[in-house]
Amino acid sequence: MTSAFALLPEPPRTPTLSRLLGRLGRVGLAGVLDDLDRDAVPCEVPGEAPVEGFTWQDADRDDPRWYPQGVTVPLTADGRDVLLVSWYAHRDRWGRTPGSRITVVDRTDPSRPRYRHVLLVDTASRLGRLRLRRVPVHAGGISVHGGLLHVADTHAGVRVFDLDDVVRLPRRTIDALLPWAGAGTRTIGHRLLGGFTAFGYTYVLPQRDSFRAARPSGARSLRYSFLTAGPVGDGEQLVVGEYGRKGQTSRLVQYPLDPQTHLPRVSDDGRCEALALHEDQPPRMQGVAVAQGRWFVTASTGEGNPGDLWVGAPGAFRRHRGVLPTGPEDLDTTADGTRIWCATEWPGRRFVFCLDPTSWAGPERS
Repeated sequence: MTSAFALLPEPPRTPTLSRLLGRLGRVGLAGVLDDLDRDAVPCEVPGEAPVEGFTWQDADRDDPRWYPQGVTVPLTADGRDVLLVSWYAHRDRWGRTPGSRITVVDRTDPSRPRYRHVLLVDTASRLGRLRLRRVPVHAGGISVHGGLLHVADTHAGVRVFDLDDVVRLPRRTIDALLPWAGAGTRTIGHRLLGGFTAFGYTYVLPQRDSFRAARPSGARSLRYSFLTAGPVGDGEQLVVGEYGRKGQTSRLVQYPLDPQTHLPRVSDDGRCEALALHEDQPPRMQGVAVAQGRWFVTASTGEGNPGDLWVGAPGAFRRHRGVLPTGPEDLDTTADGTRIWCATEWPGRRFVFCLDPTSWAGPERS
């Protein structure tokens, strides 16, 4: 049955991506960290599990359009304490959306975390002209492995971005003189008078690769709701999870990662076959992480209700009811496995927090 859930590599964006990088150059994650423009606020996070955390500045904490989802902890060359958080945008009344973005957070000074938003984009060529396109995915889970950002694409599979590929879009003189006319806050692509526009974002991260979900025969298609990448058991794996309400499937699937490329490992037949499929997992799962030999899963219980933490392994989870703040989403572990980070989504109650995995090894708490 695992063969029904293979991942199939699609042609990389190399031609158009190379044109973009050749024209503008790369600033990478370090470039964004040197140009942060917003302040987060350390705060006490509700719930029994959070150890420490912060919330966003008012405009982002209460924003009714952009919703935080995924969280991951990348390693940086200079040793800074960095988090990435993904967001998706609700569509407007005309069905339009700017797509998805990540937020780069620097917590090197925990008393004054700072951050900046970076728009996820795709590259294409139309009539020979290089274009930028939005990435309209839910981005319910993200994970950095070997410098590559894996992003869950609910119905399509997995998209991959290289954090070194972050590009800064030059700001033109007209943008400074007439920001309401020239900043391009409503458009994405190539400007008529030269340069690029991306809904007013200064930094964009272009997609490099993608892995399409195979269409299963005789089984329900997997929803790629969230994911994590890193050490699992004896090897490096990509673990994908599925959010499911009552009456829906709720599954976890394990895939092998190539230790050289850090991408899903593709066999000679051009497929990345699943290593394991776990049916009937906790309902309403939102994120998964593996730390110190145990699996951790978040589950939401509706807006305003505390979230649940499930600890153990597929088929043998223990539920810790209501120990998380309302709206818990994705999870990721620090490199040493001593902390697990999580983000929440509801406007006005948006937190990014960590928990201590050693505190949740026992049986269910009532």
